[in-house]
Amino acid sequence: MASEGKKKTLSNKTKWIIGGVGGFLVLLIALVVVFGSPSAESVFKDMNETMLKTKSVTINESYKGSGASGESISLTANMYLNLASSSELRAKGDFVLKMTSSGTPMAVDAQFVTVGDSNYVKFSKISSSSSALSASFSQMESKLKGEWIKSRSGDNFGSFAKFPVESIANVLPTPFANLTNDQRKAVLTILQDKSTYTIEESSKVDVSGTAAYKYQIKYNKDQYDKAAKAIAGYVSYFKTSSNDSSEIKSLTVWVNISTKQIIKMEFTGTSSQGDTEGTITFSGYNQATPVEKPGDYSIESELLD
Repeated sequence: MASEGKKKTLSNKTKWIIGGVGGFLVLLIALVVVFGSPSAESVFKDMNETMLKTKSVTINESYKGSGASGESISLTANMYLNLASSSELRAKGDFVLKMTSSGTPMAVDAQFVTVGDSNYVKFSKISSSSSALSASFSQMESKLKGEWIKSRSGDNFGSFAKFPVESIANVLPTPFANLTNDQRKAVLTILQDKSTYTIEESSKVDVSGTAAYKYQIKYNKDQYDKAAKAIAGYVSYFKTSSNDSSEIKSLTVWVNISTKQIIKMEFTGTSSQGDTEGTITFSGYNQATPVEKPGDYSIESELLD
């Protein structure tokens, strides 16, 4: 009898322990549901601050533009940007550029390095689909291909060294930079004003296994211009222009919920040359990679003479 009573007592304790653990798990799950996933609005707000602490980042860019007069451009670029210094950008990568300008079609594949005001390019392809120009382009390619060239004012092809960085150096509607605490506070005062951004739609999505929010955004161009000018005043290699006639019509942004960093942006819009569209992906945040000037380089005129 005593043995049966003991068994009964142990059984009741076991049930109490299991019930308590079960109740704790239910409470834990409820807390995760309530507090585990921040709101889309709070993630977007935190993202603006986090992106202004970017010391380095790898960017993949795909951009297209076309105009009624037959002008067109297509650029794909992969570039690493070191933003540690506010005065000396260090960048390197590769790009493929196809464009038609003044009736001349051309295609360029190249690597580039940027260290402050010095820009270098090494071509693997320079060509034209024009039957009248293909032979001369082929001749220039044979002289320039595989050589590091330091870009100088007046260069015909060396100037392409600046192209990838310049395509991304205009301050974006969701900007990134490496600002001091005071600078960041000043810019955030503008960016976090209720009139700056309108989140038209947001949804929680999975991006290659990463939990993210996807936003459809509209922004106030006057507010954006204020933020852009402020950032350009702090960081010399970022640019902005009050005469810029370009306008983004649609903007979609994916933000990592955990890190509050942008994963991807897609946009469509217009410029003085015509319609534009692009995709920019961000990765490898704050992973330092050395960027050095090429050890041996030429200037364009030396190779073409």
